[in-house]
Amino acid sequence: MIEPLAVPAPLPATPAFPERPALVSPAAPAEAPLFQDGGVLVTTERVVARGKTHLLADVQRVESVRRSPRMVPVLATLGLCMSVGLPALSALSVSSTTARGFYEAALIAVVLVIFGCIARLVLAEDSYRLVLHTRAGAWRVHTSRDAQAALRLSGLIQEAVAARLRR
Repeated sequence: MIEPLAVPAPLPATPAFPERPALVSPAAPAEAPLFQDGGVLVTTERVVARGKTHLLADVQRVESVRRSPRMVPVLATLGLCMSVGLPALSALSVSSTTARGFYEAALIAVVLVIFGCIARLVLAEDSYRLVLHTRAGAWRVHTSRDAQAALRLSGLIQEAVAARLRR
């Protein structure tokens, strides 16, 4: 036969850890949003971007950095194809021992590489990054291809930091 288990005594109403005070969050200061676009939120107290929150009180400097794509490998490839690839294929075209299919495939490959390099040179654009410098290090906040938008956001954050320091 099954016997009933003993009923436990009721738990006391006192907290489990009386030496630890209960955490009471202070009243948050009134934050007014200044900017919100492209995953960046700037308020009068903080900057939220890329999943991180940075307090304006910790910001020491705001910087807008222009970054140009590297064109040296593209130019080297283009120069190599034009100076070595095309003359070598020209020499192969008059040779009677060359297989016709290999020559045509190599010619198509070299021409595609040349046009790809030219397209990369034509379509290259600068990018602009907004970087916050804090005591903990530098944080990239926003990346854009629009220089004016990056400069406006940088100026807005600098004004918010200056206003925060005046308080």
